[in-house]
Amino acid sequence: MSEQESLLSPEERDLVKHPKRHNLEPFRDSDKTRELRFWLNIIFLIGAVAGLVVYFYSSEHVGMWVLAVSCVFKFIELALRILKI
Repeated sequence: MSEQESLLSPEERDLVKHPKRHNLEPFRDSDKTRELRFWLNIIFLIGAVAGLVVYFYSSEHVGMWVLAVSCVFKFIELALRILKI
């Protein structure tokens, strides 16, 4: 519908309240969950950096295991975030 076909004047169109179509509220989790997610992310980051260092400078096999274990912490954090626990 073009502007000429509109039943409302431009001033009236500016006053129309549109329905909320998206849930734009910030993610609400408890302080306890937020702190747990924070520490899980810290453990993941430290493990990922340590895994990369071991992978490139020592043993590829051990480095892959360190990276895999650090990914477990990230998956736990992701599950907490998705399930909104």
